Amino acid sequence: MNPKRVFWIAGLALVLYAGFAIWVINTFEIPPIRGAALGIVIAAALIQIAAKWFFGKLFQESIEETGNTVSSWSAFKAALVGAGVARLIPAGGAITPVALSWTVRDEVEESTVGPAIRTVMLMYAALLIMAGGGILLERPEEAIPVFSTSLFVIAPIVLIIGLGVMFGSGRLGSISRYLPRFIRKRVEDSMINHLPGWKSQFFIWMRQLLEAAAFWLVMEAFGISLTPIEAIAVFAGAQFVGGLLPGTPGGLGVTEGTLAVLLAAYGFPFSATAAPIIVFRVVSYWLPAGLSFLAGGSTFLRSDEAKAAAEANQ
Repeated sequence: MNPKRVFWIAGLALVLYAGFAIWVINTFEIPPIRGAALGIVIAAALIQIAAKWFFGKLFQESIEETGNTVSSWSAFKAALVGAGVARLIPAGGAITPVALSWTVRDEVEESTVGPAIRTVMLMYAALLIMAGGGILLERPEEAIPVFSTSLFVIAPIVLIIGLGVMFGSGRLGSISRYLPRFIRKRVEDSMINHLPGWKSQFFIWMRQLLEAAAFWLVMEAFGISLTPIEAIAVFAGAQFVGGLLPGTPGGLGVTEGTLAVLLAAYGFPFSATAAPIIVFRVVSYWLPAGLSFLAGGSTFLRSDEAKAAAEANQ
């Protein structure tokens, strides 16, 4: 995608979101964020950034399994760029592996598309497991019987699919033979059979649980008291739905709506959760998106293309 188009999409999304936030502020009574609550929100923001470090570590470990190496810092920058692409481009989750691979292309001579695909698949699998398992462990309120029952019926299916994707990802090398030939030639060397062992699992769950913790902290800052399991179920379900449905960059609007619906299923009305959801999305969406511009810009400035352009202008 053309970088200018990404900036236009990001700018338009920011304007629309600012308008939505202003409407929420003017419509609902929002308690001021000060003192301990402000500190909690700042802690959530730091945790959100730390989660991306483990995203990068999983990508780094996946690259190393193909016999290549990449620095932890480069993998972290790739994670920031990948997370930003997923947020700023419609259906960006499908482009995230490309963004991960692009960021480290000057450091790793061979293709890293396979490791990038594995990294993204494992993260989506973890979201499915968290959503399905969380709903089974903490069934939503009976105040919404039909919705509660539907979630409870769907939850085991979601859990099973998540487990299938999690451990099926270890057979990427076998799956690649079924890809169209022109694609297979590009990725077959980097797509290997690599089951997610203890190291992979550590990176996966540290990333996802830290992001769920950031969500839980923001809710607590506004007096929305969720159990840890409820927070995991709501966070994972909303993140997966927002990433699954195409149409808006990073599930913008879809994720917020899903968060509101799932929180309502656990007994919290929209009038109480509107402001916390906005604040959480600033922490989980706009902060990583901004950092991705910095990471992507610094990567480009160090790239061979940028050096060639600088030499041509001298």
